[in-house]
This record gives sequence, structure tokens and C-alpha cells, in this order.
Amino acid sequence: MKYRHWQKTSTKNIQKIIKNKKIIGVVGASRKMGVTHICLSIANFLQSALKQDVLYIELSEDSQLLPVVGEKQINFDGHMAFSYKKVTYVLACDVEEAISLINSWQGHIVIDFADYSKNTYQVFGRCDKKIMIGSMSPWCIRDSIQIYERMKGDGMNGISIFYYQNDTKEENIFNCFFKCSMLPRPIIENPFKLKEKNFQSIIEMIL
Repeated sequence: MKYRHWQKTSTKNIQKIIKNKKIIGVVGASRKMGVTHICLSIANFLQSALKQDVLYIELSEDSQLLPVVGEKQINFDGHMAFSYKKVTYVLACDVEEAISLINSWQGHIVIDFADYSKNTYQVFGRCDKKIMIGSMSPWCIRDSIQIYERMKGDGMNGISIFYYQNDTKEENIFNCFFKCSMLPRPIIENPFKLKEKNFQSIIEMIL
């Protein structure tokens, strides 16, 4: 990939990202919000474009990524893990394991949350960047409102909200309910083969 022009126009934002260890957590208001796809995109952007050390934590009882990253298991600091395209993945991780990894890993961390619950909120609270993806579709609007209210009830601050579809009507409904700024979820074809046109939207998500 050719990054020359992009690097010249985004130097300040790049420095903000790579200066310190950053923990990025992404959760969906309901299933099929593209959380894993976005997490994979962020992790591979940090590694391939910014050459950062990246740990991907799949906070879930069952792994959705095993078929993607392959079956070659490695021992990573006592954890079952996989390495794919220079990103280290710890799959089907529980809360205790996630906290242990957060405390020990020195690079960037991307956490793929299967859900937001009484168990996982303590990990979400450790994230420097908290991202929620929701939808105002009739079958999802209740889930989006409920998860946002639970987050506020847990004292979560600085949550970035992204709506599922790049649709003006959905954006207006979101603004009506949440009274805060938000962006459409980036549309990325392949998180393992990112294109330069994807970079700015990923930077906006994780800053």
C-alpha cells in the first residue's frame, strides 16, 4: 500500500494514536452490528499502517474468529492465542483473562465485546476509547436506547456512538434520542486488505 500522501496530511492525528498505549473497546447495541469487522479493521490498521504492536481480545464465550485466524495455536504469556498478519489474537476470553492481558500488554489493545453486561462493563470501563455501534431500525431501536441508558447508569463517559447505516433519516433519529455527535459506521470491504480511503474514517473512530 502507498501511504505517502496520507501520512503527510494526517501527521498530527497519527502522533496522537501512536504516542501512548491505547485500549479501544467496541460493542454493539445488538447482534449483527459489524463489531468484529470494525475491530479487525482497527487492529489491522494499527499494525499494517502504523506499525504498532497490537493485541486483539475477543471478549466472548465462543470464538467467532477461529475460522478466520486459523488453527495454529500459540502460547502467549500463558494464554491460548493465535497470530495472524502480525496481530496477536486471544480468543473466547473471559473478564478475568482480559483484565490480566490489559495489565501486562505494552502496545495497543482492541477489545471485541460480544455484549455489554454486569460482567463486561468493568473491562469496557478500562478502555481509553469506548465505541458503541447501534441502529435506529425498528427491530434495533429499543436495544440501542437500553444499552446507552445502562452505560450512563454505570457512569461511563466519553462514549462514541456510530450508527449502523449511512442514512440521513437514521442519523436524525439518533440525534433526537441521544443528543450527541455521532458518525456512520465506516464501510470497509476487507479488514485484512485495507485501502487508503479507509484510513481517515478509522482514525476518526479511535482518536
